[in-house]
Amino acid sequence: MKSIEKTLFWKSLTWIQRIILMITSFCIMMIVVTNVFFRYVLRIEIFGIEEMIVIIAMWMYWTGGIYATYENSHIKGDMLDMFVKSKKKKQIVNYVAQGLTIMALGFFAWWGLEWTQWNLQIGQRTPGLRWPMIWSQIPVAISFVLMFSYSVYHLVRTIFPIKPENEPAKEVTE
Repeated sequence: MKSIEKTLFWKSLTWIQRIILMITSFCIMMIVVTNVFFRYVLRIEIFGIEEMIVIIAMWMYWTGGIYATYENSHIKGDMLDMFVKSKKKKQIVNYVAQGLTIMALGFFAWWGLEWTQWNLQIGQRTPGLRWPMIWSQIPVAISFVLMFSYSVYHLVRTIFPIKPENEPAKEVTE
């Protein structure tokens, strides 16, 4: 499994996510600063600025969800750890939780792809600037597909843990 993380595809995917997060964060910050300057200093309203922010924010939020799933650092409600003391039972609970997560994300990935396809067919546009709505809807489908993929990867890694490369092999004694 470690070899998957070393592939060009894997590294490129995470690099793209980081770039999207940096660019979208910067763009939203600049749009808000520009809007404040124009609105409160120059007393000029910028038409359609909310539509711009929504499109950029959708990419930022959903890419953040993908990246949190990649890092396995997304918010979890693991209250069972307080009540379950057995290591074996905790492991079973972890497998069940990861399995349920994969099932839910699989459904949402399917739904997101269907929804995106439907939106492409009807060709919705934003009310002000008349930009295609699909620009803010595509990240939903992409994110669920990638979150599903990363969750499957994490489950496989949980079932088949990787030994650190610098860890010496254990000797068998009789």
